[in-house]
Amino acid sequence: MKKLKIGVLGVSNHLTKRIVLPLQNTTHCELYAIASRNAKKADLFAKEFGIPKVHNSYEHLLQDPDIDFVYIPLPNHLHLEWIKKAAMAKKHILCEKPLALNAKEAQECADLASKQDVKLMESFMYKFHPLWIHAKNTIRTNQLGKLMYINASFAYNNPAPDNIRNKKDFGGGALMDIGCYAISASRFIIGKEPSQVISIHEKHAEFGTDVLSSAILDFKGTHACYTVSTLSHANQFVEIIGSAGRIRIEIPFNTYVDTRAAITISTGQGERTVTFDVCDQYGLMFDAFAKSIMDAKTSPVEPEDAVYNMKVIDAVFKSSETHHWEKVNQ
Repeated sequence: MKKLKIGVLGVSNHLTKRIVLPLQNTTHCELYAIASRNAKKADLFAKEFGIPKVHNSYEHLLQDPDIDFVYIPLPNHLHLEWIKKAAMAKKHILCEKPLALNAKEAQECADLASKQDVKLMESFMYKFHPLWIHAKNTIRTNQLGKLMYINASFAYNNPAPDNIRNKKDFGGGALMDIGCYAISASRFIIGKEPSQVISIHEKHAEFGTDVLSSAILDFKGTHACYTVSTLSHANQFVEIIGSAGRIRIEIPFNTYVDTRAAITISTGQGERTVTFDVCDQYGLMFDAFAKSIMDAKTSPVEPEDAVYNMKVIDAVFKSSETHHWEKVNQ
């Protein structure tokens, strides 16, 4: 079976920890080429993981005729530039979240991809894990009754001043790095957009980034609340509460790849734990994106979803400054 060839821009820690091994087990795509501004780093990475081709610049990789789509795991502030360059090179694009630094930039990316007739998808891998699909189907089949509210928590402790997640100009901070997951997951589960938000942020005295971010999203009859932090004990969970039941997901986003995942569902009939076979959500995401290219179908998640997520993030940032409810720009 033919596999699409992937070119990756940059040898990131994220690529090493979470992406490179799943791509060795995918059905429809393979990691074919790597580019880095550090040639030695790229060569070592390619040798370690058996990547056939190394480019000494991102530009050279984008001009490689053998590459079918590119994956962009670069720092947030570089997404706009390299999405545009990849689109102009007629490469399909899978880009790490968040797609851009604000909704205006995200819309620019979506518009150019459409104009160039290339696929563009934001890398929210959790949507491809069977546990999230099961959770959504449980809600769709009315097992929780009326959906009332969602509560999410996501945190880690990273005080390093030179880390990109702590650099404001690089798009760092809790909201952009992990709050985007809580917002995306609420929109994914509820299936519509919030009308308004209110939020509160605590900023780091030195970094200027938000290190503690909380918000309420108003979905007109359903609320979503979250707290995320870059200076707290590592934890994450999502609770989905309905009028007749509840779902709790432990480790909803960084789901382990070597352990069976599980969710707890409570209804009037009692409480049950549903487990899922070991899988890698990143591999599932890459395969789904590749298959959409091969079949000439729409992307599993269209770029407009990334634009809407950024619209909510923009409103959350604004509310943290005004201390008032802010409308989400529809």
